[in-house]
Amino acid sequence: MEEDNEVGLPQKGLNMIIKEVVPEMRIANEAREMINQCCVEFVKHVSREAQNISSHDQRKTIYHEHVQRALYNLGFPPDYVEAADSVLGECKVAAEKKLRRKNSRLDKCGIPEEELYMMQQKLIEQARLQQERQAAMQAGSSAEVPQPQLFNQPAPTDLDDEYDV
Repeated sequence: MEEDNEVGLPQKGLNMIIKEVVPEMRIANEAREMINQCCVEFVKHVSREAQNISSHDQRKTIYHEHVQRALYNLGFPPDYVEAADSVLGECKVAAEKKLRRKNSRLDKCGIPEEELYMMQQKLIEQARLQQERQAAMQAGSSAEVPQPQLFNQPAPTDLDDEYDV
């Protein structure tokens, strides 16, 4: 690919796919480039057919059913379409797992989202005040910048009451 703005698969991803399929073979750069361009043309070809099908269905969005029908219309065998469906299913499962993992981390921390937001805002304010103090010290000013209270800390007597019997 001569120009930087040309469309294609990332070189690293393409290399990984080729090595997976033919690990014992070396591939010339021209052949690798040609494979990349074939991939682009394949995507364009299937997309155009899927777009025609979605337009025929009076839809403005191409759905996976349109892509399935496009593959059939273009002469791909049923097992190829089934393999594509299988990959789509795997992608959906992986996306759901990623979302659940993200949400479970937030749930496991045990702090409500609103409180986390407030803590974040206090940290930002603390950093801003610290930056102001450093700037004032560098400027030679002895003006006192107030120290922020990051978290509500109980009074010392509150701590003592907890252990009284």
